[in-house]
Amino acid sequence: MRVISALLTTLPSLVWAASLPSPDVDSRSAPDVETIQQSAQTISLSQVENKNYQREDPSVELIRTFVKYGKPLTPGLSEAIELNADLNAKFKSYIGDGGGTGTVQASPPALFDIQYVVPVLIGTPPQKTYLNLDTGSADFSLLTSASLSWTFSTDTYKPMVRNQTLYKPNNSSTSKLLKGEAWNIRYGDGAGASGIVYKDRVQVGGTFFNQQGVQSAVQVSFEISRDNFASGIMGMAMKGINTVRPTPQHSYFENILDSLKEPVFTANLQKGRPGNYNFGYIDAKEHVGNITYAPLLTDTHFWEVNVTGYQVDGSPYQPVVWNALVDTGTSLLILPENIVNEYYTAVEGAAFDPRRGMMLFPCEVQLPDFYFGIGEYRGKIPGHYINYGKADPSYCYGGIQATDIQGPSVLGDILLKAQFVVFDGGKNAVGFANKQLLPPTKILNGIGE
Repeated sequence: MRVISALLTTLPSLVWAASLPSPDVDSRSAPDVETIQQSAQTISLSQVENKNYQREDPSVELIRTFVKYGKPLTPGLSEAIELNADLNAKFKSYIGDGGGTGTVQASPPALFDIQYVVPVLIGTPPQKTYLNLDTGSADFSLLTSASLSWTFSTDTYKPMVRNQTLYKPNNSSTSKLLKGEAWNIRYGDGAGASGIVYKDRVQVGGTFFNQQGVQSAVQVSFEISRDNFASGIMGMAMKGINTVRPTPQHSYFENILDSLKEPVFTANLQKGRPGNYNFGYIDAKEHVGNITYAPLLTDTHFWEVNVTGYQVDGSPYQPVVWNALVDTGTSLLILPENIVNEYYTAVEGAAFDPRRGMMLFPCEVQLPDFYFGIGEYRGKIPGHYINYGKADPSYCYGGIQATDIQGPSVLGDILLKAQFVVFDGGKNAVGFANKQLLPPTKILNGIGE
């Protein structure tokens, strides 16, 4: 079992001893999974635009991805923390003593791309909230909830609530507090959340589960609470990385898996417009050609597979194998350093910015397409999908960034928005297919839409 040490800081049960007047149950005697009464075996769930979303600084996003998976930072990111006063203030503990005096603007443009969330119903009667669906997490958490899905709730420290929709466990006749259970998620820069755990009825589209672990946030950092539309995370990874202690909770997908017509969910994410998730079936109209499956790696609780090669636009295909996590909760496409270097060699004027720890390129340059391989399959990411927005009036962030040999390669939203992706819990595999994409006819803050 892999332990993501940066995420698994356990809270003493004494912290929550004086909890809420909600009905409680001893989690050691309560089943993790109960028989589900299913109203639909197949559903399609459309995303909802978060119109108030402001993305974090891309350098912060990149560093948090390394912390999320418990991996060491690259030398370039460590140097950026030393040179950049804003990054140093957040992540100084990752490089030890010292730190330089340089600085760079830490606030990004208002929109790099648009964030989308999914509507989720919790409790009886149902309470609607909006959560980010994250295949790199197993928590179900809210402001007042937390698993590797968590949510804001009436348990959340009131000064940290900024008009988010709150889960109200006391208003749900099916809510039960799990005594002695707690969770804590930290991202290294002070961002994070922690809280207590309930069992309650959760419904997503036409599917529901009556005993879902709901992680209710009690403490939430400012970095998270400033997003006043999304109320938490719905994790879709496996139980083994759930942060609830002492009893990890199953993800929603694990709980409904046996009741679906097919044990799958699919992600049809889009760039600059809402996409959708389908549960229990594969819609042939959403992809072009056959679906190619990559088996999950053994001894992993993530959706983690081997990629078998890559190609930069018209250059020869390179049959190089590396493992990668498929993560809807990560924005960037994070690849081995040698692949990233080859890609940006084909981009005139591209250079590594030591104060940001990221590759930048002149915004007027047309980026080359990138292809990844799974066996004979070639997945295409158009160049305009790889523009991650302006760093300054002249230079843009590259959506492809580097990890080192010890770090995680992550197939994040830069890639996923260009692909049709199948998460198959029956085959224990991830499937990929190409799909119809919009041309780069619209430019928004330097991003081809």
